[in-house]
Amino acid sequence: MGTYNKGINGSFKGKIGNTVGSSWKGVKYMKSMPDKPTKWSKKQIMQRAKFQFASNFIQPLQSIIKIGFRMQEHNKSARNAAMSELLNYAIEGDYPSYNVIYPRLQLAKGSLHIPEEYSVELIERKAVFTWEPGDGCEDETDSYNSFLNANNAILVTLADGYQPKYSLRKFKRGDGTGSVGIPVAPAGTEVHCYLAFAATDDNLQVSNSLYVGSVVVPE
Repeated sequence: MGTYNKGINGSFKGKIGNTVGSSWKGVKYMKSMPDKPTKWSKKQIMQRAKFQFASNFIQPLQSIIKIGFRMQEHNKSARNAAMSELLNYAIEGDYPSYNVIYPRLQLAKGSLHIPEEYSVELIERKAVFTWEPGDGCEDETDSYNSFLNANNAILVTLADGYQPKYSLRKFKRGDGTGSVGIPVAPAGTEVHCYLAFAATDDNLQVSNSLYVGSVVVPE
């Protein structure tokens, strides 16, 4: 696939013969249509199955990764950045059975400070998170800690095969605590809990997500 500023007769969108013209974020692209293989190889089938597994897993997390991976959108979309992270680091198993390694799963990626102390517990069917506000450094200026404490706290609960629950803007880092519901799942199901932070000013910074731990759906 190539990029260009001006074609011979100017840029175009759509398909001409086996050539496709398009644009993304102001960059013009021109590529040829791929040849359709007459038969998929075993390796291709395995790759496609793993990719489809990852795509299905990411789908209900769109609202989360749109924020969590917004700083990774240089040459790819937030979804593609999250997919790449998932495929490279958080999927295990062999075709046709794949599993997500939840402690390795990243729902956000960035350079904002993350707290050293954090925890989660289940109280009345809600995952209650606690964390250290600010950055814990007494040398930092009051304005910097004020900036951090104004960050939105992103709280997420996931259970394998069930719709996730999450809060994106209800709580602030400065609150030091927040809660979110758990997926509707049978008693005994393990629920994985994640915490991240997102700046509310124009720089759009985010933190890496933290795997806080897991709770179990009660009776």
